[in-house]
Amino acid sequence: IELNPRDREAYFQKGQTLNTFAMYQEEIECYDKAIELNPQWPFPYANKGVALHRLGRYQEAIECYGKAIELNPQWPFPYANKGNEQRYEC
Repeated sequence: IELNPRDREAYFQKGQTLNTFAMYQEEIECYDKAIELNPQWPFPYANKGVALHRLGRYQEAIECYGKAIELNPQWPFPYANKGNEQRYEC
């Protein structure tokens, strides 16, 4: 990130690393930056949804999964997570 602050993949990978340490808010910030750099990339939306879930922010997680589905309707991961998330909304 220091060498190339416009590298979306670097922010995405940093977010995944932060997840390992349960640093969910910081993880979300990395995914937000990756999304800012490429709003058409579905993966940071899906991973952001996972981090939001871990913070108990279920509706926001559902919205992120929905955006990932919109961007890549062939990818099954966000469908499964969105369905599971909706159980928490009840």
